[in-house]
Amino acid sequence: MTARETELILQYLRNITAKMTVLFDRIEDLSKRVILLGQACGTAFNQTKEVVNKLAEATEETRMDLAEYGGVIVAESFF
Repeated sequence: MTARETELILQYLRNITAKMTVLFDRIEDLSKRVILLGQACGTAFNQTKEVVNKLAEATEETRMDLAEYGGVIVAESFF
């Protein structure tokens, strides 16, 4: 193998190494984004769960109030 061929092979290997380094950096950035996305989805789920629970409580209170008022109206409407 000539010195020129050796130099070309070494240059080729350096290019591959540089591309692999860029690829690994991008994979690391993507990994961080996926983790952040998962955390954001978890936060959104918990917030939605809390809102749904509050709405369920408010609906139950309203239902109980209406049942109570309905009972008062029925009791007052009898002569």
